[in-house]
Amino acid sequence: MMTRENEVQQQRSLLQAIKYVLLESERSIINWSNFNKGILLLIFGLLMLIGHWLWYYLTFHSEYQIWLDPEYYPHRTLTTCLQVILTTCFLIIALMLRKNATARRILGYLIPLFYGLIVIFSGYTVGIYSPAVMAGTVNIVLIGFVLYEQRIIYSVSFIIACIIVWLAVLTANGQLTYAPLFSDALNQSNLYANPFWLKSMAVLYLPILLCSAVFFELILSQWRQRERKIEVLSQKDALTNLYNRRYINQFISKLIQQNRSFAFILLDLDFFKQINDNYGHDVGDLVLKRIALILKQQTREEDIVGRLGGEEFVLVLTDGDIDEALIIAERCRQTIESEKIEISSETFIQMTASFGVAMSQNLPHLHTDEVKQRIYSAADRALYVAKQNGRNQVRCDTISTTEFNI
Repeated sequence: MMTRENEVQQQRSLLQAIKYVLLESERSIINWSNFNKGILLLIFGLLMLIGHWLWYYLTFHSEYQIWLDPEYYPHRTLTTCLQVILTTCFLIIALMLRKNATARRILGYLIPLFYGLIVIFSGYTVGIYSPAVMAGTVNIVLIGFVLYEQRIIYSVSFIIACIIVWLAVLTANGQLTYAPLFSDALNQSNLYANPFWLKSMAVLYLPILLCSAVFFELILSQWRQRERKIEVLSQKDALTNLYNRRYINQFISKLIQQNRSFAFILLDLDFFKQINDNYGHDVGDLVLKRIALILKQQTREEDIVGRLGGEEFVLVLTDGDIDEALIIAERCRQTIESEKIEISSETFIQMTASFGVAMSQNLPHLHTDEVKQRIYSAADRALYVAKQNGRNQVRCDTISTTEFNI
């Protein structure tokens, strides 16, 4: 039997899967094609029509029947059934044509227009000027602007707006009956003082309001998630997934401003150009990714590992001393030297790296950028000495306010 703990674990896994699909996956609603959004719109429209019909049917067979026009009941029942059938057929045809690129592009325009016409017709039956229709139309248009491309929603909105104006003019001139769904007793009364009318507006509008709220929250959450991803991508090197130069600069500036001590370690792979020349850039990329993994494994969780570009990497070790930094740099050097990187079933290559270590000092009278430049220069000079003295070694440098001493 499944234990309670297993049930909870499965529920958590399901919630995580749903969260991933809704917020993190590239298949989230905001990234759907216009066609797929249209399919969702048709399903929503179908549910809306069924819900409206059920409300109309139950109301007509209740004590509130006096507020409905009995002569309009057969007409509204027929038109609603036709709308349900037409929407269902539209949905089936769209699904049948889902693999046709031309049909998908055309339906991307037609489905929002069709949905808008359904909403407007339903709105006309309860009063084109009513709060439910006005607020519902605004909500739907706002969702459309968020979900769809501008050229689609502008064209659809223009057509829908013309129809609304046309219906409003005909209603004002008495050529069309205002709110034919309701009886004369209701339409000629003080609507805002009639509990049934107020409840009707709420019933008709609340589903649109709730769906709009859910859509907006979902879309905003997806946007926030996308922004977080963009922020992370802006901080990471695409090949190695290490922090890039931009993030390293920002991180060091923050440490300097906080007067925190840190070690700055530059390392450069020895003779890396020969790898690209002899084996190709694919192998070179493989080596860079393997080195990145080694550096992450050999440093502490609180340390920052980055790639400045090419074969040059950087380590920022926070809240330590120079001895600890030298130990970590030497550990990284030894691990890189001993690593055998397989590039084929019979071919392995080994790399070495040279390290330059500098330790920050509190220099309050200097600007952040100047302190940062001194630290970079100190590590770079130490790296230069390591290379000049045979490579595959660790050298350190100290910084002062006036000079660098190797």
